[in-house]
Parts: sequence; C-alpha cells; structure tokens
Amino acid sequence: MHCLCDKTLKLTYADGEGHCGYQCQSCGAIWLPRKFVQSIKHTYHFSYTDFIANRTPVEREVSQLCPDDGHTLTDYTLFEVNFSECACCGGMWFEKGELHNLLQNYQRRSSNISALDKLDFLNLLNF
Repeated sequence: MHCLCDKTLKLTYADGEGHCGYQCQSCGAIWLPRKFVQSIKHTYHFSYTDFIANRTPVEREVSQLCPDDGHTLTDYTLFEVNFSECACCGGMWFEKGELHNLLQNYQRRSSNISALDKLDFLNLLNF
C-alpha cells in the first residue's frame, strides 16, 4: 500500500494512537482497515455502528483512491474530524492528528486489572 499524498511512499505497519494501522512515515497519515477501526471498542467506549451512523458525508473536489483496493474514497466528518472511507473494503484514511482528535471524543476503557483478576491470575500460577 502507498500513501495518498505521495504514491512513491509505502505505508508501514505501525502503532498510531495506540491502534495498529499502516502509516506514512513522511506525512504521518494512517490507514486503518475496517477490522482495525472496529477494534477501537476494546480500548475506548466506541460503537462502530454508531460511528458509521453519525458521520456526515463531505464533498471533495478531488477524489482519492483506496490504498488497499483502488476504489474511490468517500470523505466524512464527525466531531469536526475529517476522514475518508472506502465503501468496498471499509478501510479508513486519517490525516496526521485526525485519529487522535477523533479518539478524544470517546472515553478510554480502564486498563487496570482488578484485585480479583490478580488473585485469579495468581491462582492460575498455583501461588
């Protein structure tokens, strides 16, 4: 896959805002396949269904093509964040900082392990 800004630059698998995706090392944009967008629910109180239902289409003068399958991307906005989606594969393109801005609108799930979970883990290890 190649960057939408410069077709000569390959996207590399990277961690973007705590989520895996394919990032351009030059411009910082990130491509998230659909299953990666759906996995945001594991880190944030995020509903993919609500996300899709609440976004607003935006018209763009120049269309861009999906870096994965070459189909035309559709532009959207949600919470004043702009992103593009491929209607075919469901992947999403976020310019640098846009994914971070989007995630600021969702509450992060607690990553703390409860005391009971720790005890269960210790029991598993036969302590």
